[in-house]
Amino acid sequence: MGGGFVMARDLLLLWKRQFAGSPSLFLDQLPDIRLGRGLKNLLCQRVNLLLMTFFQVAVGQTRCLAENPGAGDLVSETRTYETVSGKTTEYQIGTFYVKENRSKPDSRVIGIGFSRFPSRNPKVPPVFFLPGGPGSSFLDSVPPHLHRTGGPLLAEELLGRCDLVFVDQRGFSKRGSFLDDKAFSSGKVRPDSNLRDRVGEFMRFSREVVGRYSSTQVDLSGYSILECIEDVHELRQALGYGKITLRGQSFGSQWSFGIMRKHPRTVERALLTGIEPLGNGFDMPSHVFNAVRRIWKSIDRDPRFKPYLPPGGMEEAAEIVIKRLESDPVEVLAKGRGQPVRIIGPDDFPWWDPASILELHHGRFEGWATPRTLHVVPRTLLQPLVDSSLGATQLRRDKLWNDPAVRYLSRSNFAPLMATADIWPSPDVGDAFRTPVRCDVPVVFVNGDWDTKTPIENMFEIAPYFPNSRQVVVHRAGHGTMKISTREQHPVFIKRLAGFLETGESRGLPDSLTVRPYRTFRVPDFEVESKSTGP
Repeated sequence: MGGGFVMARDLLLLWKRQFAGSPSLFLDQLPDIRLGRGLKNLLCQRVNLLLMTFFQVAVGQTRCLAENPGAGDLVSETRTYETVSGKTTEYQIGTFYVKENRSKPDSRVIGIGFSRFPSRNPKVPPVFFLPGGPGSSFLDSVPPHLHRTGGPLLAEELLGRCDLVFVDQRGFSKRGSFLDDKAFSSGKVRPDSNLRDRVGEFMRFSREVVGRYSSTQVDLSGYSILECIEDVHELRQALGYGKITLRGQSFGSQWSFGIMRKHPRTVERALLTGIEPLGNGFDMPSHVFNAVRRIWKSIDRDPRFKPYLPPGGMEEAAEIVIKRLESDPVEVLAKGRGQPVRIIGPDDFPWWDPASILELHHGRFEGWATPRTLHVVPRTLLQPLVDSSLGATQLRRDKLWNDPAVRYLSRSNFAPLMATADIWPSPDVGDAFRTPVRCDVPVVFVNGDWDTKTPIENMFEIAPYFPNSRQVVVHRAGHGTMKISTREQHPVFIKRLAGFLETGESRGLPDSLTVRPYRTFRVPDFEVESKSTGP
């Protein structure tokens, strides 16, 4: 078994050194073979997939049989999918092994899932698709209908034109390590609980989780964006690629910024949507509120909402409601209960839902007559580990805390993580890493101006540091609109984005475009007195 591992390892090293992992170079060394370009490309695809899979599986499976996979090992299998034309094509799916904490020599090894869809054009840099979250995966996405399963934007368009690689996040991979905690029990929630209570509950959750994991083999200090960056870097090397193209959405864009910061020479180009710079893990409330106000203006023009709006529209309604909640929180009674089930205060202001604001404006509290809950458990532990590690500079912290828009949005987006940053063991990345620097990698930035998760100001702030970049504003687009609305309503734009990823050509991309609203807002369903139209 040990000899088999050494032989497979040495063969893989010989393959990489002699032919740079390129089947094209390999075929060129065979003088008796004369191939047409199309057939040669097809053979390149097959040889690359078969040989890389053989060598890497040999290395990885030999170690797995010993139940001791090593860092750098790769275990994969070949599967097939049916193309739109009915043709059966192969792809690779597997697990790549890395150190949980590269700063510790005795670190344990963990797995990270990946899948690879080879193309007939090995000269084009592969596109690495990095999911958002933290706490998302593309590995359940299989062609030909990637977009129907929530798959990554443009993967379907690029299939067969260049290699596509989907990469999982450490700590959120069904084919590798997966961090969660189902043991936490929520505490008692008072009707008047507010953000301070939520922060306290999240602190209790954080301490309990870190305490539970301290008695396991899991090293939570290894789950930071710095380690995620090296995961991609090492997977790129293991798959035999020199340069790669990055396609990142939301946290995937932040992850991409980190790769371009640490390993800029390995990145050919990048397409980023839902922009989240390294220093903007906590979005500025006023920037989010700018997107909210743009949404409110569309509500003002919607005839369905007209009966419910005061003369000043949504902004006037919001101002009236927030003043009322600040001065006199609303007690909400439920049928059959003598005590209020909820007391609505300023931290409860529903900025994200125009109908809820208008219900409060008209004194309709039926939708609030349920006991309050405090949702503090994230969908994955990777989220607080990565976000607390990214943190923010002290200057940005001060701006966040004192931003005037917290009056409407509260501090709920950042206060819990700020309060628990010292509890989570993932190391702070430091201000030098968070602070933007010039990067010459060609990048196309695309962001919606209705995006309340990664506001468009993020794009405007970071773009000047990328002199070879293009910016595209998608009017009325939210955080995930690129997958649906933009793709369906602007196919030429999508085609040009795919062309940029494949060739680097960005000419023809618009500075802006408009989509139909990305969501249908709920309309209040109660009767209101008709407004007088005359004396």
